[in-house]
Amino acid sequence: MSGTERTRESAALVTAARSGDPEAQDALVSAFLPLVYNIVGRALNGSVDVDDVVQDTMLRALDALGGLRSPENFRSWLVAIAMNQVRAHWHDRQSAPGAVEEAEDLADPGADFVDLTLVRLQLSGQRQETARATRWLEPDDRGLLSLWWLECAGELTRPEVAAALELSPQHTAVRVQRMKAQLEAARVVVRALDARPRCQELQGALASWDGRPSALWRKRIARHAHGCGHCSGLWTGLMPAEGLLAGLALVAATPALLDSVLSAAGGMALAGSASRLPSSAGSGGSGPGSGHRGGRGRGTSRTEARRRRRIRRRVVGGAVVAACVAGGGLWYFDTEPGTGGTEEATASRTAGAPVVDMPEREPLETSPSASKSPSPSASPAKKAKPSKSPSPTRKSVPTSRPSPRPTRTASSTPRTQAAPTGEVAQVVALVNKERSAAGCGPLQEDPLLNKAALGHSEDMDARDFFDHTNPDGADPGQRITAAGYTWSTYGENIAQGQQTPEAVMEAWMNSPGHRANILNCAFKDIGVGIHKGAGGPWWTQNFGAKQ
Repeated sequence: MSGTERTRESAALVTAARSGDPEAQDALVSAFLPLVYNIVGRALNGSVDVDDVVQDTMLRALDALGGLRSPENFRSWLVAIAMNQVRAHWHDRQSAPGAVEEAEDLADPGADFVDLTLVRLQLSGQRQETARATRWLEPDDRGLLSLWWLECAGELTRPEVAAALELSPQHTAVRVQRMKAQLEAARVVVRALDARPRCQELQGALASWDGRPSALWRKRIARHAHGCGHCSGLWTGLMPAEGLLAGLALVAATPALLDSVLSAAGGMALAGSASRLPSSAGSGGSGPGSGHRGGRGRGTSRTEARRRRRIRRRVVGGAVVAACVAGGGLWYFDTEPGTGGTEEATASRTAGAPVVDMPEREPLETSPSASKSPSPSASPAKKAKPSKSPSPTRKSVPTSRPSPRPTRTASSTPRTQAAPTGEVAQVVALVNKERSAAGCGPLQEDPLLNKAALGHSEDMDARDFFDHTNPDGADPGQRITAAGYTWSTYGENIAQGQQTPEAVMEAWMNSPGHRANILNCAFKDIGVGIHKGAGGPWWTQNFGAKQ
């Protein structure tokens, strides 16, 4: 189904819900609750009020459907409501009596959205590191991150993000760049605190730290890492956050939250259609969405409600972990990054689990594998600094693999020309076929991306390596930039040994990481480089969107 068709279906659902169809209202809530839950959960990470804010957002949207001029704009309108509710929550907490005591609840581990993200999306390596780093951002940056994360994942567009922030696209781009700089510093903070053994100078500086993430301590630790000879290497090897977030699934809302919202929405419907009209009589509020408050049955105190939600979240979180283990999808999260170990996922994964195989954090020692598995790399908005440290260990993926490549000498290396353009066109056509089935727009073949992709395929043969980072330390973004393509985001897939476009596409589509790049709706252009020779062919896909 294309994006246009999905928009039409959504608009039809909104129209039916607006006319009072209870089944359409329930379907609308079920379809958009995960989006709202991820925005609010990430923006208010650690707050036990997340479920309340999510429910308020959905009910306010149902209340005000009559005032929505264009049903096709429902998603961006709903996102704007969610962000307004987030801002209102922070304002209420800061201005309410006893705000200091309230802050204690905001860091409740049972309500930690970062933990839910790690468990439910099975994050590891630099993805896990990035998710943990979000705890160190200020509230405003977390709110922006909640939208930008979904933009990277292909769930929101930049115009929708800008509208939700009530900013121009240009100002939004500036805000995003500033937030990304803070996120990068926070990732270094996570690395510094995880390092074993920890830097002794840093350990002394942390003597007065209370153990809670904060902007002040993020700045202090990041400043230390910049100037410390022992910690300065932590800034190298950071994969761009866009690539780490690309294609990630939404964190699923709990069934209890969905039931709660549907129940409250049903109570609104029983109260009569007047409660959903703007400025309705008897609503007890001054604007759309106020009418539902009296029907929610909040007879208990806020403290008691929080206690129950905290217990429920802990039970649900434990159940999710148990389900992952019982289902055969056991992922190992290294508890002491920096010791030289890597976080590797087992070959057996829970069916349908939204996991993406990506290069992980650089270990202290690596041993290159003889076989070459297809490998994805995805998209940044900032080029990683070249590093002379060992290249990241590549995860094995359950796809076809060529035989180990024979040792070659310079005199015995047969060099052939690049593959005929017909095969490049076949790969592009197969990619667009998969994207069409997933609802993404087609990619346009770009000569500059073709140039970058072909150059990397030839280089992997010529210098006998298989990685996204070449022996000189250049990453995909640097190669794409050198080819003359001015990008706002990019991605890369590589493979070796598959003999036909159909075979390599099958291998890529059977690997979550490669599939995520191929089906990333944020990409607009593609380049394909196919180099044939002994031990090959070498295949490179470069994806991009221009600035």
